[in-house]
Amino acid sequence: MDDFTHLMQLLEAARQLADLNDLPVLAYLVGVAKEEARSHRFALRDKKSGRIRKS
Repeated sequence: MDDFTHLMQLLEAARQLADLNDLPVLAYLVGVAKEEARSHRFALRDKKSGRIRKS
């Protein structure tokens, strides 16, 4: 699993927990973090297990 996929799964789990516990501000901030991660998805997908692939 690449870093991007793992990060998105963790953020989605955090958002769901925030929703379950009625923490709308935290859910919003996690959503912002997901959008930021999406903007860097190509850099994150180039990494696996924290290492950059050689071209």
